[in-house]
Amino acid sequence: MLQINYIRENRDRVLERLAVRNFKTPELVDEVIALDERRRQLQSEADALAAEANAAARQIGELMRQGKRDEAEVIKQRSAGYKEQQRQLTEQQAAAEAALHDKLVLLPNLPHDSVPHGAGAEDNEIVFEHGVRPELAEAALPHWELAAKYDIIDFELGTKVTGSGFPVYKGKGARLQRALINFFLDRADQAGYREMQPPILINAASGFGTGQLPDKEG
Repeated sequence: MLQINYIRENRDRVLERLAVRNFKTPELVDEVIALDERRRQLQSEADALAAEANAAARQIGELMRQGKRDEAEVIKQRSAGYKEQQRQLTEQQAAAEAALHDKLVLLPNLPHDSVPHGAGAEDNEIVFEHGVRPELAEAALPHWELAAKYDIIDFELGTKVTGSGFPVYKGKGARLQRALINFFLDRADQAGYREMQPPILINAASGFGTGQLPDKEG
């Protein structure tokens, strides 16, 4: 997800790169910036109100210590609405934060500067080719039909579980996927990169990552 600070400080560049990927609703950028301005304004108002409330509380305490109860009561009545104002500002801030988040998640990541403008795969630039391109027979099946025929990839199940673009690899398909991962990791190692395994965090509600094993029957 794009960071709001980057969007605010680089509005024109964000619009330019979104145009490269033919993003259909560029007006979201200005909506995000406006919501961020609203959020920051509410935060500023909340901070100023909190400062006033704290100052009034200190002043009331000092007047009470000096025995000036009447003056303290005047300030107390004048500041009686601070709590309600703070509650309202807190609600408005929460609403602004939620609205900002809902808009931000609709903005895709920006393509790299090397990515050309194009409407489809035919506009892609060929950077490098390796090996000999095979000549396929006229009756050759596309990869998605081959995957279904040999029951090695389940695109529909992947869509149900995660969304489009994330298939479920099955049987030999899963083994092929794992072999390809190992192959590219080995190639990266040969190129001088160092393989790392960071910690993997899983939702504690699943029972993993909390020191507890899930129920075998669950």
